[in-house]
Amino acid sequence: MLNFYRRFIPNAAEIQSVLYDLVKGKKKRDKTTIDWSEAAVQAFQTCKNSIAQAALLAHPNSEAKLSLVVDASNTGIAGTLQQTYLKNTQPLAFFSRKLTPAESRYSTYDRELLAVYSSIKHFRHFLEGRDFIIYPDHKPLTFAFQQTGDKTSPRQQHRLEFISQFSTDVRYISDIQNIVANALSRIDEIGIPSEIDYEETARAQTDDEELLNLPGANSNLVFKTISLEPHGTPLHCDVSTGNIRPYGPKAFRTSIINVIHSLSHSGAKATANAVKQRFVWTSLKKDYTEFWKRCIPCQKSKVSRHVKSSKLFINFRKI
Repeated sequence: MLNFYRRFIPNAAEIQSVLYDLVKGKKKRDKTTIDWSEAAVQAFQTCKNSIAQAALLAHPNSEAKLSLVVDASNTGIAGTLQQTYLKNTQPLAFFSRKLTPAESRYSTYDRELLAVYSSIKHFRHFLEGRDFIIYPDHKPLTFAFQQTGDKTSPRQQHRLEFISQFSTDVRYISDIQNIVANALSRIDEIGIPSEIDYEETARAQTDDEELLNLPGANSNLVFKTISLEPHGTPLHCDVSTGNIRPYGPKAFRTSIINVIHSLSHSGAKATANAVKQRFVWTSLKKDYTEFWKRCIPCQKSKVSRHVKSSKLFINFRKI
């Protein structure tokens, strides 16, 4: 019965691991005595309580923003698929499984990568064709798509290749924020919007030191506070070019570039110009170039270096 309800139970594999070890290697109708220890009693009681306290899952909402929060321990991996709608985060489903003896000897990085890989495979029917954010609590994993191929093993390359087909937006979540996850499956229910949030952008503008110094540093820019429709949120915008261009705070620049770039995955210059027409900040060109270099679909389909063949010499006298 516990396995039937496991998708409603966070960290099911971790909870059942002690009981699985008791029957490991035993055959059906085996009458060998089981060592029913205190740890087994506690695990059994925890299993019963987890069924009684099974989480209420939400129905998928096509307008909600998805996030996948993952974690790995020494004995198991787990993932929570959740949606955020109207600032309310709801769990859609849970995934967990016990690590094999070989997997339990993986490094922390490889176990966390396995958690992402396995969770995406499990929730593939939910995630195909949807934008979502991946949240690990292992910070080195956020740089996985920035490293060169010679620094990754074939197994890591295979899993990163699969993950990149669904999402390359990997963001770190600290243990302090990960309260629920540490208590249950070490998975927290936190979502960050993948679209441009103008209300949060306006709040970030008020604390941005670069914005305060920008008018004096560049006299060509003319800033005014303008309420943009249909949101009606007042933002600091540059009007020097005739177009209303909101200032992009540092915390939202990656999201801004991602939204515009994902429309067509056009070249670096074309998308940089598209961003410049809509937003303004000092390091826009540099930030976009770095983002474009990390875009997996662009790197796969667009050649950035062309090798010119040498001139072919033909000796016509011998022909």
